[in-house]
Amino acid sequence: MPRKTKEQKDLKNKENNVKTSTTNTKKTSNTKKRPATKSKSKSKNTTTKKKSSSKSVKKVATKKSTTTNTSKRMMETVEYYDLPYRYNQTVVKVLAQTPTTLFIYWDISDNDIEKFKEKYGNDFFEKTEPVLIIYNDTLNYQFEVKINDFANSWYLHVADSKCDYRVELGRKPIRKTEKLDSDYIYVSTSNEIESPNDHILFDKHQKMVYFKNVKTGSQTEKSINNLSFITNMGKIYDIYDLYKGLYKSENVEGIYDSSNPSS
Repeated sequence: MPRKTKEQKDLKNKENNVKTSTTNTKKTSNTKKRPATKSKSKSKNTTTKKKSSSKSVKKVATKKSTTTNTSKRMMETVEYYDLPYRYNQTVVKVLAQTPTTLFIYWDISDNDIEKFKEKYGNDFFEKTEPVLIIYNDTLNYQFEVKINDFANSWYLHVADSKCDYRVELGRKPIRKTEKLDSDYIYVSTSNEIESPNDHILFDKHQKMVYFKNVKTGSQTEKSINNLSFITNMGKIYDIYDLYKGLYKSENVEGIYDSSNPSS
């Protein structure tokens, strides 16, 4: 009997050792599985980082596209530049500023300047002075205006309106020499213009009077014979009397002022 009890005790001890070893292996296996979950979380983090990095790349790409568009717009801007002082052409032009005021401008090209120097000497422009000759072709008269070499334009007052004018540019010698034996050297001629009228136009044969509404732009017409103030006014001797009849409440003297360019 005592031998059996010893053997039984040994068997129980072996069984207990086996159980403890199995429990230890289970614990170790459980502990080893835990870091695997961490690696999964790490992989998830890396994927999220990749996604975020891809999004940031997209943002950078959009920023680049906007910068290229702004550079194209800057290329379309037009730079400011001044008009040239002269066009290096021999020219004379006349314009009508008012019925009795003409604006004249002129220029002599470098090529023509050299031609005058070759023909009359290098001191041609020092020994001559420029002049403008104004021709009134309507009333058949002309007059001369002295100018200087420092000017290339001139405002000129004329006595007669509604006339055809043209201007000639020339030079006169201060003292005659062997080469400068003429009284006048021609340079160039301007265009021909008709100066405006300086008084109110009134057609005696006009049968209609036109009224325009400034606000709406509509225009109406009435016969002169049907206007009540004309039938009651009597005879009209001058347009001044007609204006007095049309504008009773206004200052007619200011409208018909001869010194006013718009009258």
